[in-house]
Amino acid sequence: MITAVGRISNTAPLKRKFIKAVRRALRRSLTGYMKLSEKESLRERGRRIRKILPAKAFLSGQICERIMGWDLFVSPRRVMSYCAIDGEVDLGALNIAVPARELYLPAVVPDKSGLAIEPRRFFQGAVCVKGKFGIDEAPEGAPVIKPEELDLILVPGIMFSLAGGRIGFGHGYYDRFLASCAPAVKAGVCFEAQLGEDFEPDKDDVSMDFVITEKKIYEIVKRKEEGK
Repeated sequence: MITAVGRISNTAPLKRKFIKAVRRALRRSLTGYMKLSEKESLRERGRRIRKILPAKAFLSGQICERIMGWDLFVSPRRVMSYCAIDGEVDLGALNIAVPARELYLPAVVPDKSGLAIEPRRFFQGAVCVKGKFGIDEAPEGAPVIKPEELDLILVPGIMFSLAGGRIGFGHGYYDRFLASCAPAVKAGVCFEAQLGEDFEPDKDDVSMDFVITEKKIYEIVKRKEEGK
């Protein structure tokens, strides 16, 4: 009996280590699930907001006016905008009002990582074509620029935070593209109602330098502090 008890007591430390390891693994798994669940919840919330938000055309016009009067929009030579889909802020008025600049639109193309963004030059009067996901793009064969040569990128999204966080559709190609555009100013574009609480970014997420709504152009102070 004593021997048996001794054997049990000798294995107790191993059992405790095993239990601790299992608990750590469960915590890591749960944390990852909670992050995913939080982002999915915010993504769904953003979709609902865009769907029910009234006067989107009017608010989009206000945002276009705000951007066109912005110093950082007036000075850059190469600007990448986008064509709206699924209730996004419509920058159509802005896209036809930049004759003095080079305007680029994102085209979604196949890539070794799955999908990638190709910034194609859009010329006034050109006819856009439907690309992947039904998004209007500059036609194939249009001049393409290197990502690092862009000066300003207007970035769509489903939700943004005032810490510079962005939630998109979840495909990942926008963040991969933005990571290769280090010198460019990155400005998220959304309706004020799409601004949410801060959320934990994934390791591959790229923060915005500004977030632009119909009410205000928010400069992301956190990015400036990190660069000190």
